[in-house]
Amino acid sequence: MSEKPEYTTKTTESVDELLNQVAQGTEFHFQSGLCGDWTLLAMEPDKAALHLITEGECWFGFPDSSAPVKKLTAGDIVFINQGISHFVSRSPVPNDVKASELPSFCQPQHSEGGVVCYDINSPSATTQSVFRLLPPWVILASQEQAQRLKSIITMIREETKSSAPGHQAIVQRLSDVLAIHLLRAVVSQGDGLQGPLAALQDRYLRPLVLAIIDEPGGEWSVNEMAEKAFLSTSAFADRCLKHTGLSPKKLVDQLRLQRARALLKNSDLPLELIAEQLGYQSATAFSRFFKKYANQSASEYRKSP
Repeated sequence: MSEKPEYTTKTTESVDELLNQVAQGTEFHFQSGLCGDWTLLAMEPDKAALHLITEGECWFGFPDSSAPVKKLTAGDIVFINQGISHFVSRSPVPNDVKASELPSFCQPQHSEGGVVCYDINSPSATTQSVFRLLPPWVILASQEQAQRLKSIITMIREETKSSAPGHQAIVQRLSDVLAIHLLRAVVSQGDGLQGPLAALQDRYLRPLVLAIIDEPGGEWSVNEMAEKAFLSTSAFADRCLKHTGLSPKKLVDQLRLQRARALLKNSDLPLELIAEQLGYQSATAFSRFFKKYANQSASEYRKSP
């Protein structure tokens, strides 16, 4: 069997569709100039987010965490995945505060710093599953950005600072493009990626991962997966292990696990129907699978915060 994909156009179209869905789900959420000892706090947000620093310096970190805070400067952008509690603050080590206790902030003309924030919806099960494959957070420092991305960020910063008529509409349109560039940058940063996300970087494995995300309950035998990747069975198994650190079966298991988590948290479907969607013959078989990988039962996971 040839090791060259015969349908590269179809693969490209699948990735393009994914990026397009992400762009359509980007929503302008918040912008302001900031002064004083300000803090913006998000606790277990139900959407992924982008924060663009438009002016000054600030700090990014996680409440109730020993992880060191990260210093951000104008032009830096942060991607934060769904459910990740985080703060952006002027102080390097802010106190854990409630939303009602957050200091107020001034208008842009009084500001010492500035932030533009976006929410990213997951309009389909496919995009939601891909978000779950992404890291909890990623910082794209200004000096590490491609020139095209820098140009977009510069325009957003200028429009935000000017507050001229129509600036919010312009910022929204630019944010659609920004979301695509950011997701492309996150997926393509090769070092340290493992599992299904690493497979998205490989031209042979990418169409397979997208196909499994679209149809997690399919009959995904090794032969079937090898055909989807346009590889021989042995070449596919070797490539899968080399690029993801997972066997073909465990690759499927990880993708099914991500869909299971989404269905348990975002739907009221009974376990029997979730099991059927994921290709299991019974709720009992699905429950054994889920507990094996999640270290808790599906019912416990559904009830957990």
